[in-house]
Amino acid sequence: MPTTISSVVEGFGFLFESLFDREFRKTLKFTEMRERDLLPLVRTFLLGYFWKVAPETRSSLPGSLTGRGSIDFVVDNVAIEFAVRRPTDPRSRLSHVTNATEIKKLLRHRGLAVLVLFDFSKNPFDEAALERFREWPSLGKGNHRISAFNVAYFYRERIGKNGIVCKCIRKNIRI
Repeated sequence: MPTTISSVVEGFGFLFESLFDREFRKTLKFTEMRERDLLPLVRTFLLGYFWKVAPETRSSLPGSLTGRGSIDFVVDNVAIEFAVRRPTDPRSRLSHVTNATEIKKLLRHRGLAVLVLFDFSKNPFDEAALERFREWPSLGKGNHRISAFNVAYFYRERIGKNGIVCKCIRKNIRI
């Protein structure tokens, strides 16, 4: 059975919630780690969850010096780019401008693609900030074959006095 965007988002939702679970994290502070520190953990998680993971897969990256880049993970034929915002990072860390190269790689991927955003801060994005991902970057000269991609934004929201809930906003970005 082929891997779907929904199953990838469901898997990352499980991982996001687990990073906050005291029984799972024990003394580690996953929510304060950079993307580079979390990538090996995410790679291992995806291998256990899906069994078919290709990390750092070469891809086309228009506008770069070499014209090549690498996608963080490919599960079956689903390309996954991963970005993290720590509690002390500015809002721009997950913005569409900062992640322009990731978006370009996903646009050029032939197949399903998803940009997974983990926001560990206390002030999450609103819908308007996520709508800006529809303003995709220029791919440069030429007739580029592009495809749609998805954005999965994971964050925590305070509910009531003592309740905190992990949530996900999904956007399908069609060109």
